[in-house]
Amino acid sequence: MINKAGQKEPRGQRSRLLLCLILGLALFAASASPPPAMASKSSRTTVTQAVMQEALPGLAMKQIPSPETLQTFTKETIGKLSAHAPFTEWKDAGTEVYPLGPGTRSWLVNVMNGGQRIGYLIISAADQGGYVLSEYGAGTSGLPYSMLELRQYLVQQGLISSDHSATIELTPLYAPLLPLWKLTAGNKTFYLNASVPELLPWSPGQADTILGAKPDSAAMLSSSGPDQARTPLPALLSGGEDDPYADLLWITAPELKSMNGASLTALLRERGSLAFQSSGHNEALGAPFMITGSQSWLKTTSAGDPADSEAAVVYAAAGPGGIRYLPLTALQKSGTFHKPPMPLRGGTTLGAASVPDSRQ
Repeated sequence: MINKAGQKEPRGQRSRLLLCLILGLALFAASASPPPAMASKSSRTTVTQAVMQEALPGLAMKQIPSPETLQTFTKETIGKLSAHAPFTEWKDAGTEVYPLGPGTRSWLVNVMNGGQRIGYLIISAADQGGYVLSEYGAGTSGLPYSMLELRQYLVQQGLISSDHSATIELTPLYAPLLPLWKLTAGNKTFYLNASVPELLPWSPGQADTILGAKPDSAAMLSSSGPDQARTPLPALLSGGEDDPYADLLWITAPELKSMNGASLTALLRERGSLAFQSSGHNEALGAPFMITGSQSWLKTTSAGDPADSEAAVVYAAAGPGGIRYLPLTALQKSGTFHKPPMPLRGGTTLGAASVPDSRQ
C-alpha cells in the first residue's frame, strides 16, 4: 500500500504542474495577442509597432507631388520590370513618392499593393537632364527606408526611448549607392544607414561631403538618350552566401578587374557569391556586402526584341537576400570585388529570382 501511494503522489504532482503550465501558456498567449481591432487591421501589425508609432509621431516620411516626367519614367520602368520575377506583382501596382535630399535630387518610389510595400525604386536627377535608375528591389521586408526597422533599431539601441517627448525631425537622404536617414532629436543629430539599420559615426561636415557626391549617370538606366529603349532580362540569383562576415577569407583574394554581365554570371556560377568592399570608404557605401545575382538591361531592336550585341547596363543583386539591385559599373568605380577561395554556403546554381521570404 505504501508503495502504491508513493507511486500515485508523483503522478498527482506532475498533473498539477502540467495544468499550471497549460494555464500559464494560455494567459501568456492572451496577453501577447493584439486587440481584435488591431488584428483585423493587419496581420503584420503588432502592439509594439502601434505603441511606437503613437509615441514617436515625428518619425514619418512625407509624400510630395512628383513631376510628370518623373511619373512617366517611373511608370515605364515598373512596366518593364513587371515582365519577370521577382517583379511580376508590380503590374498595375500603385506608387508612393518621397523626396530624398539634400535638395530634391533623388526620389524614393515605393511600389504598393494595397497598403503593403512590395518593392521600391530610387530615381535620381541626371546632370545632363532627365533621370537615372539608381537602384531598385522587390520584397515585403528588408527594403531600404523601412520605418518599422528604423523604429525598432532606435529603441533597441537606446538612441530614442519609446516615451521620447522632444521634437523629432526625420529626413531621408541618398548618397550614391547609400540610402541614409538624418535624425534630429532635441539637440542631437544622428546619421543612419537606411538599408541595413546602423548608426554612422559622422559629423555634419562628413555627411555633407559624402552627400555632395553625384551619381554616375553613365552606369545606370537613363530616361533619355541611348538607354531609353533598354529592356531588362530576367533577374538571376544564386542563393549563395549573403553575409560578408560568414567567411572572411575573401579578404585575401585579389580584386577582380573589369567585370561585365557575362563575367559576373560566370563568377557567380563558380563561387555562388562575390564580396564587395571599398577600402577606407566602407561606411560611405554601406560595405562590405555580398553580390549574389544580377539583372541586365539590353537595347532593343526596332521590333522590340533585346539586341544581344549591344553592351548591357547591369545591376548587381546586393546585400541580405540579394534584395537591392545596384549598378555594376558604379560599384566597380567605387570599390573592389573579391571571390571567395571556395564556394560558400548556399550553392552556386543561378536561377530566376523570386520574391525573398519575409525576414521580419
